[in-house]
Amino acid sequence: MQILIKSLARKFDRTLLLLVSLVLLALIAALARGGWETASFGFSQAGNLFSTVWVRLLLGFTLGGLVRVAIPSAVIAKWLGHASGLRGILIGSYIGVIMPGGPYVTLPVIASVYSARAGVGPVIALLTGRSLLGIQMLVVWQIPFLGMELPLARYIACLVVPPLVGLAGRPSFGR
Repeated sequence: MQILIKSLARKFDRTLLLLVSLVLLALIAALARGGWETASFGFSQAGNLFSTVWVRLLLGFTLGGLVRVAIPSAVIAKWLGHASGLRGILIGSYIGVIMPGGPYVTLPVIASVYSARAGVGPVIALLTGRSLLGIQMLVVWQIPFLGMELPLARYIACLVVPPLVGLAGRPSFGR
């Protein structure tokens, strides 16, 4: 029994605790707003959302796991590890430009790279570069809706941001 409790305690980190707390607060708000009928409708909506994304989640997690075993940790540590310095931050910053897919794909892959000894700075730069510089967002959404000039001006201005965030993120990690 004690082993089970310790295992559950390890899995119940601060992030999970925050998420459980938010769900409980949302449940209380739904109950206050309309009772069990409203809360039940919220659970139904959650089920509908899950039914539309579960395959993508499963495939993204599978891809993340396969990336983890396909690329040796030593290679990830060499190019994106703690000792990779500015080179690792620059690689992390701009590899996100070509990383296809939405969060279902990219976040499991980034998590597997991080668990394979990638450094904090390069991973922060990768997350930032992926968010700001993903080429598919520029080509598929921004240019068609906003024309060429505005999206390209934003894109060019953002080119310097991921390395700076990676450099700033490294010392602020864990505080």
